[in-house]
Amino acid sequence: MAQASIQPNFIQFPGNVIAEPPCRMLNANQYGFFVKGCSEKIQNYIDVTLNAVKSDEFRFKALSAYTLLTFTDIENIASKVPPFSEQGWMQETDIIFWVPIAKMVNKRGKEKIDHIYWYPAFITVNNIYALINGRETWGYNKYLCDYKMPNIGELPQFFELTLDAFQPFSPNTKMAKHKLLEVNLVEQGGEHPVSDFVELVKEAFEILKSDTDFFDLDLNAIKQLLDGFVNPQMDQILFKQLPNGDGSKAVYQGVVHSPSIIKKVHSAKIYKHEFDVTVYQLDTFPLGEMFGIYPGTHRALLPFNVVMDFDQEKACEIIATKGL
Repeated sequence: MAQASIQPNFIQFPGNVIAEPPCRMLNANQYGFFVKGCSEKIQNYIDVTLNAVKSDEFRFKALSAYTLLTFTDIENIASKVPPFSEQGWMQETDIIFWVPIAKMVNKRGKEKIDHIYWYPAFITVNNIYALINGRETWGYNKYLCDYKMPNIGELPQFFELTLDAFQPFSPNTKMAKHKLLEVNLVEQGGEHPVSDFVELVKEAFEILKSDTDFFDLDLNAIKQLLDGFVNPQMDQILFKQLPNGDGSKAVYQGVVHSPSIIKKVHSAKIYKHEFDVTVYQLDTFPLGEMFGIYPGTHRALLPFNVVMDFDQEKACEIIATKGL
């Protein structure tokens, strides 16, 4: 567990844009696509981030060769804490690669799953306020992006993610806008509406359980998933670090937890359409090295759409190392 320490109060000075969590999210229009990567690459990414904060009690393990790619347009976001809640609201769009992981502990000589999390391992956003608050308070690995995605109710035909980046890596390369990925509807097949978030998750696991590469769960993990059907939420885990002045050391390095509490589902559906995810080579953001999702075309599994309201809770330390 995190060591107790005396921490100074965070200074809110004029012109500072850090708002206190939690925050509430209204009309979040999310499209999701499961994309198969490589378990070894995903585990390596976890090892060099989450598992870099050493513990004798637990480690984090990849549960799947699949990542979940989501495009989420959130219509209205604001802090729930005065005076920040009185300052206004904003729109935010997130494009995220999620990795399902487990916190593994030793019990009676055997390694068991203690808790299941979703790791937003790579996340891009469309506004600077969201980027600053997400990185500094929660530890989200956020980067600014340009994007294209459908509006609520439209046929989901095309999605695109473009980033300012170096391609290729070279002393002579000037940063420019480059496309990282796109998602294309390649065959229409209708849609299957579901009544709420719980049914969406159940439908997902009914489809995915036949794929032996998807989840490796024990009874404790299955119990947690079932408990989540009663009070729907997505438990997020994040790797948070702050560099020192020369960038060679970390003055803070920690693993934190922040749940997304689902408040209301306006609509939810699983698509019978077929989608392809096309990944492009971008040296700054090498999805092949990160997750085993190499440049080329990948068929998406279980495409879905959900429109919901949710609260993003404050981040709590699981374990941390603080420099002097």
